[in-house]
Amino acid sequence: MAIKANKSKEYDKLQRDPEAVAFYHSKQWQAVRDYVYARDLATCQVCGNVVTNRKIIDHIVSLKLCTAKQALDSSNLWTLCYRCHFRKTKLEKLISAKQGGDNILRHLDRQWWTKVLREKKEVTNNE
Repeated sequence: MAIKANKSKEYDKLQRDPEAVAFYHSKQWQAVRDYVYARDLATCQVCGNVVTNRKIIDHIVSLKLCTAKQALDSSNLWTLCYRCHFRKTKLEKLISAKQGGDNILRHLDRQWWTKVLREKKEVTNNE
């Protein structure tokens, strides 16, 4: 656990922009994060794995692309396990790199992400 905490601090310090760091350390975020974690019964909403080691609450429309209202809107948040969150982040980066990618990302909903991440998981498991 201490290693993960140190990696998280290092990520905040070196990679995440200061506004995002402030947001993720705010009391409002922590309250909404805890609500979503409880709402989702500490279960990854894509693969169904129980999430016990880290509370990974993901923005369906990423924080950098969503409005201020969406940032704390529980309908734009879901619990993901580390693997599903990693896959989603990787796909977001690929889509964002395309022309008009950020606009595409703003319009992808929970249902689309669930379908794509489940399909990707099945392909990975079958290889």
